[in-house]
Amino acid sequence: MAISTVLFMIWNDLLIYWIHRLEHHPSVYKYIHKPHHKWIMPTPWAALAFHPLDGYVQSLPYHAFVFLCPVQKHLYLILFILVQIWTIFIHDGDMISGHWLEKYINSPAHHTLHHLYFNVNYGQYFTWADNAFDSHRAPRPELDPLHDALRVMREKGLVDEKGEPIPQRKKDD
Repeated sequence: MAISTVLFMIWNDLLIYWIHRLEHHPSVYKYIHKPHHKWIMPTPWAALAFHPLDGYVQSLPYHAFVFLCPVQKHLYLILFILVQIWTIFIHDGDMISGHWLEKYINSPAHHTLHHLYFNVNYGQYFTWADNAFDSHRAPRPELDPLHDALRVMREKGLVDEKGEPIPQRKKDD
């Protein structure tokens, strides 16, 4: 079962990478993948918001795998549920970065950058395909759009250096 699980992840990561990258080609993007990218800052709901054809095409590797490699039916069900949980997880819009595993694992920060820039970080679980095919963009705190928002709020005196609200005086009418 362990071998099936590892092969399942490698197979799906590679195929989803290429399907996802192809869906970003201009001749395809506007027809099936654009609805998913309405959310520039992804949310868990955005993980489940896609064109039906997009969902079908991206699910093909998962279903095709069982014809190539024997997988116990309960393991397949568990893996498929975990894929759904993972997909929701990477769409949480979190830009917290800096963990050493982010060199290898496609984190929410990676996928947030994908939604911000569209042409980076197509991988599902790992960063190896993005690294191998020159589409990897490493998350860095300064790439988080919230940093710009906080900077503006600091400049306007709305929040302090820690991001805590500064009480504002009400203007007299």
